[in-house]
Amino acid sequence: MLIKADFNAKKAISPRFYGIFFEDINFSIDGGMNNNQIINKSLAATRTDFKKNFAYLYTEIFHARRRYRTRVERAEPLKYWEMTGAGELDCASDAPIAPENPLYMEISVEGKAFLRNKGYNGGDSTEKKGRYLRRNSGKPAVGVAEGAGYDVSVFIRNANFTGTLSCYVEGASGEALTTEAEVRITSSGSEWTKVTASCRALKTGIGTFVARFEGNGTLNLTEWYFGASEYWGKGDAKWTGGRLRKDLVEALRELKPKFMRFPGGCLVEGCSLDNSYDWKLTVGPVERRKAKFNLWGEAQRDRTYIQSNEIGFYEYFLLSEDLGAEPLPILNAGLACQGRCFETVTEGDAEFERRKQNVLDLIEYANGDPATSKWAKLRADSGHPAPFNLKMIGIGNENFGELYNKNFDIMAKAVKDKYPEIEIVWSAGFDCYKHKNYENTRSYFDGKHPDAIVDDHFYRTPQWTIENAGLYDDYPRSRNRIFLGEYAANEPWNSEVLWNNYYSALAEAAFLTGLERNADIVVMSSYAPLFSRVGGEQWKHNLINYNSLYLMKTANYFVQQCFSANYGAEYVPVDAAVKDGVYTSVTTDGKYAYVKAVNVNRAEMNYALEPVGAAFGEKAKYTILQCDDDEARNELGYTGEPVYKIAPITAQAEISGALETTLPARSVCVFRVPLG
Repeated sequence: MLIKADFNAKKAISPRFYGIFFEDINFSIDGGMNNNQIINKSLAATRTDFKKNFAYLYTEIFHARRRYRTRVERAEPLKYWEMTGAGELDCASDAPIAPENPLYMEISVEGKAFLRNKGYNGGDSTEKKGRYLRRNSGKPAVGVAEGAGYDVSVFIRNANFTGTLSCYVEGASGEALTTEAEVRITSSGSEWTKVTASCRALKTGIGTFVARFEGNGTLNLTEWYFGASEYWGKGDAKWTGGRLRKDLVEALRELKPKFMRFPGGCLVEGCSLDNSYDWKLTVGPVERRKAKFNLWGEAQRDRTYIQSNEIGFYEYFLLSEDLGAEPLPILNAGLACQGRCFETVTEGDAEFERRKQNVLDLIEYANGDPATSKWAKLRADSGHPAPFNLKMIGIGNENFGELYNKNFDIMAKAVKDKYPEIEIVWSAGFDCYKHKNYENTRSYFDGKHPDAIVDDHFYRTPQWTIENAGLYDDYPRSRNRIFLGEYAANEPWNSEVLWNNYYSALAEAAFLTGLERNADIVVMSSYAPLFSRVGGEQWKHNLINYNSLYLMKTANYFVQQCFSANYGAEYVPVDAAVKDGVYTSVTTDGKYAYVKAVNVNRAEMNYALEPVGAAFGEKAKYTILQCDDDEARNELGYTGEPVYKIAPITAQAEISGALETTLPARSVCVFRVPLG
């Protein structure tokens, strides 16, 4: 097979094509990226139930059944905490640490008492099979690694307690997994005082956090923290708020993302309007951030998935900066998740005006001058006086219909009137280009906002993904630029859906060659979902899985990593982008040609790529991902280390004029070829 790459016909393509999408689904933030392993740290747990609303049932009979439901929330403040021994645990609300967190622990001790917290174990699911299969509510989940240090902190107000407080992690048999952290008890008074201590792991294991009280009297406590002493950003003056789990951040850095979309996803919309994401609740001192029910808790049997906001917009912006990625925040457009609820607000409603102002205030928070903007001052007071250089903002997630478009028009105009330099992203609902509903959705939008970027989403089977690698080949270049904000070669709503396997990774690689070919109009792309805690899955097909101690990179992760690390902002046309089951893409940065060749055949293929208008050097580096078993996947259990069955191999290739090689069956090959 001979393919010619015409360097005389290069075209400019997007320099920020590969990015990441970060949503708190699958316990990605709390229980994952959040370095704090304590669940319900400030007694903010609630239980949300859904009751049928028969008024909707009669008026909207043809709509999805979940939309009939009314959300009923009740507090369960002591959820995930257990007290044993000579002590009593209760909650109180007199003079709390902050109005945003009105409850705290009141512990009375007469001798020796033990307070325990198992951490984030994922809980139980509401379905017996499919994407919500979770059965871990009774398991401990606080992980420690032998020899590593761990920090403990808590805010204390001492009523009249005299005695000691020691914290440690115990194993399943009651054995100590760490040394004891001696927490200093403050003298009696009316002020809240933050106290800190540290311990060291005696052995590697997963256990339960224990606070042991010895003495007599009553204490008030809130804002518990237990996490690894080595965390992302340690020692950096700007990281004053939530702390991030270091290994997970490093896995993101290896993807070399050019942008980061956050915080969702359906999380932005909420299962009701009062549940939608409000960035203002997630910035400032951590103890003043208001926690809330996470929409994805609908999948838990006890429906108490907490969104602590310990990691909020300040940390998202910092993470984007540290990764060298442009931040792309998505804000609510005045609609709750349209697949779950009918609640909306629009022009003339005070609540809509508040949400519109939230968009404008976020831009001030990110880019404003602390001397003139209260929101910029909040950013500076947190440790980042320089602007975050926000360039893009999204209004709405997977929204659609006339009301969404009306709200978008109003919000987009408000942004452009005040900040004309900001790019705006519009939601195309939950259909990708050429889907039967797509053109109807776009008919409300085409021609109205020519500079906006349209956010397409799709989740399809691997076979569909391979067959549609040329999806955007005939997309009219006169239309809006595209952001493929969520995609995967999988179908998350199918109860028989598989975990990410090699076939899905191979399909995504083939599809990405087509996206690169069209990266003049498809200017950004991000896979979804990004993270998942083992045993806490809402969706099975994630790039990175992790447990309390280890992470595991899927074959799909390696495809993203290889492709994003070998990409130039000029596309080199080839005379056969798809030929005999081989998918080819060539890009260049002027120094190297980056050649992707994906062989979906079950037989090896002889392959030659000949440059036209350029010369290749004598040696090329290449990375290959290959597996004969389509169903093979890398694995990680609730405990233990990852088992890798699929991982990239790197080597060098000799070149004589053309790049000549043999592509193994079912392989993804990425070549970095020097020019001239």
